[in-house]
Amino acid sequence: MTLLEVMIAMVVLVVGVGAAAYGLLTVSVNARATKERQLALEAAQNVLEALQSATEFGEVFVRHNATAADDPAGGTSPGRSFDVDGLDAQTGDADGLAGEITFPGDGIDLREDVAFADLGMPRDLDLLNGVDGADHSSDYRVLPVEIRVRWRGARGNQELALAACLSNDKNVPTIP
Repeated sequence: MTLLEVMIAMVVLVVGVGAAAYGLLTVSVNARATKERQLALEAAQNVLEALQSATEFGEVFVRHNATAADDPAGGTSPGRSFDVDGLDAQTGDADGLAGEITFPGDGIDLREDVAFADLGMPRDLDLLNGVDGADHSSDYRVLPVEIRVRWRGARGNQELALAACLSNDKNVPTIP
């Protein structure tokens, strides 16, 4: 073999090993990203199920809104943020928790007149007098909710959101 043939064989070998290493790295990143997305989805579904199965439907909003000032006595009021095991919150997240529960309004008042297309808003939440600008945190019959998980993962900043409309009245349509 000539020196030229040996050099060409080395270049082909290096390119082949590099492509194989890149392929393995890509598969590894994809597997990690899939696992992260599954963790986020499971956490969001668990929170949604907990909201749906709350014993006191009228307390769901005040137990999960942005203020502890209106929390009812007794029971737990976890607030609107939640941790997701296995996921790191995005850099700069104020509370350091990857999960957040959002209701239509400013986080303290439950409002019908906000524009929140993912939750079918604006919408009559007390089912009485149409959409108005009042706080409905104490008289809602349907409760739109968005559960969002934001994390820093294998592919950078990622986000997953679930939207639902809760009701404890079987005669109320809950599709936003």
